[in-house]
Amino acid sequence: MISTEEQIAFVVAHCRERLDQRADDPCRMFHGRGHCYPGLQGLTVDWFPPYVQVGVFRDFIIDEQKLAAALDASLPELDGISIQYRDGRRTHSRTLRGHVPEEVAVSEAGLRFRVRLQRNQNVGLFLDMAPTRTWLFERARGKRVLNLFAYTCAFSVAALAGGASHVVNVDMSKPALAWGRENHALNGQDPRQVTMLGHNLFKSWWKIRKLAPFDIVIIDPPTNQRGSFNAQKHSGQILKRIPEYAAPGADVLACLNSPFLGSDFLPNLMQRWCPRCNYKGMLANSADFPEAQPERGLKQALFRYA
Repeated sequence: MISTEEQIAFVVAHCRERLDQRADDPCRMFHGRGHCYPGLQGLTVDWFPPYVQVGVFRDFIIDEQKLAAALDASLPELDGISIQYRDGRRTHSRTLRGHVPEEVAVSEAGLRFRVRLQRNQNVGLFLDMAPTRTWLFERARGKRVLNLFAYTCAFSVAALAGGASHVVNVDMSKPALAWGRENHALNGQDPRQVTMLGHNLFKSWWKIRKLAPFDIVIIDPPTNQRGSFNAQKHSGQILKRIPEYAAPGADVLACLNSPFLGSDFLPNLMQRWCPRCNYKGMLANSADFPEAQPERGLKQALFRYA
């Protein structure tokens, strides 16, 4: 059985190697959640330069102070280490080493985003979606983009940076959209090119139809958000309305991050509810998030609306 010291040495070496490859951009330096590293499935380490956030899930046990000391010794670039304990919806954070501010602005591929490492379960930027933001940036020029479940509008920032003519962000959380406005301002983007709809999506279709049609549609909901959305129950209600808001030839990207729903879930659901959307394949996931069982990881299904 591997010792705690050996576990820590393995994790830190992995982090050092990843940081040498990508020191300037935020990234996941160690992803135990994908079950690729036996005994370490409850641990993650994220880099939000110049800070590190350690994630500890459920009943995973590790000597936090030894891990922090080893990270500090191996990563002289860092200014502070925070740790986030997660058990379902219960989350709390504290600083392990140095100073970690309430909010920090980080750069990804030249774009700026505000993240909050000490307050929320989700810090404001989903690192596993970095390749998808690049995909959108490369296709957005001159396009009208609909961003459903927009959260802090990272996709919207990437789309405008890529030359989108207009982006509509829909999210029922007004504080999240306010955070999104800060992200747009941080990048010097014109607020007149952005529409924010802080409403329950299922009660706002008429507002979306008024702003349609869209050339790119991003559907990135939570898998199961109590009281508002469940992927199995509610996804069809979104997909069946695609003809109301998508332009002919539109790219429709539907995302799902559930360990219980496989890669056939979204194509099968689309075939049932919107057969005019032709399945084009899955986008590749970030190499920073390896999965021993890919079917349990992030699924990003791309469709073309005919």
